[in-house]
Amino acid sequence: MKKRIIGLDILRDIGVIFVFLYHFFVEYIVTAQGTDGAMFGYNYFFNILARPASLFLFVISGYALMYNHEDELSLGQYYKRRFKGLFIPFYVAYTLMFVICFLVNNEVIGRTLPLSRFLLTIAGVDGVAQLVCADFYLIGEWFMGCIVVCYLLFPLLAKLLKKFKYITLIVLLGWYVFTLLVYNPFSFTQLMNPLFIIVYFYIGMFLQVQLSDDKINGKLRITCAVLSVIIFVYFCLIGFVPSLEFLKLTQEQNELIYFAISMTMLIALRDVDISPEKRGYRLITYISGISWFVILLHHRIMILFYSHMSVAEYNHRDIFTLLLACILITWALSLLVRELSSRIKRLM
Repeated sequence: MKKRIIGLDILRDIGVIFVFLYHFFVEYIVTAQGTDGAMFGYNYFFNILARPASLFLFVISGYALMYNHEDELSLGQYYKRRFKGLFIPFYVAYTLMFVICFLVNNEVIGRTLPLSRFLLTIAGVDGVAQLVCADFYLIGEWFMGCIVVCYLLFPLLAKLLKKFKYITLIVLLGWYVFTLLVYNPFSFTQLMNPLFIIVYFYIGMFLQVQLSDDKINGKLRITCAVLSVIIFVYFCLIGFVPSLEFLKLTQEQNELIYFAISMTMLIALRDVDISPEKRGYRLITYISGISWFVILLHHRIMILFYSHMSVAEYNHRDIFTLLLACILITWALSLLVRELSSRIKRLM
């Protein structure tokens, strides 16, 4: 059994926590139409790592598949394993939230839409498809659709990695630069398109093969840690110091910086060593273990709260209590989905 890479668990935890908190505060602004200026500040702060968090979650996925030698499985074994790990929790979580939303909103999601569009949900790509047309999207967001495509293409990418490692990297990076800085051929933002995201996924695969089990040079790790902090401080300064707003970049330019910080954080944290006997180790692996269920559920839970509650008179204690409620309910439902998914998997 291969050693668990606790550094990747730490990255995954950072990603889930920042995405969770970003969504909580952004829905305060978007869904609840809240006007408390402090909440706008929190929203900006947690958004600093929300996008990088999404990126290194894809990088980690590609890295983990190569680390666990899933490229050596037969296609049948590989797709069965991915289906059980990805789709079973998605279907269970979707069914649960579908019923909860009906009971709370007194109407079925997508009640007026052609039933044929539910095929997009069955395929797990409704989060991306809803950016183009209305469908039965409920949970998983664009992340689910992108990871589905990444997993589908993994066997092909693994073959290309073995035979044309650098050529494939150069071609994908060329595609990345073209779609990001030259021309976006898609009808919606390329930042949520699987054919753009696949570059991050492949880079994770590439890094695992390049780094293998070798320890990363200590000076390089320290340098990357310092660079991560510098980038984070940069975003804090341009967001909270009005006189530095002139340093703000475009969304496309920011994407390059987000990519940079996701790489520096990965290199800085990959070789972190924590004893399995430590409480910190158990906490890190526990959060990592339920992270997929949290990603699936948390945003819809927040939207349900904010769409049925008036926050106009909320003070900061009220908002903190609502955040605590979202954390507890997301946690409880995540455990439920994990248990139900495990039972279904045992039947397959």
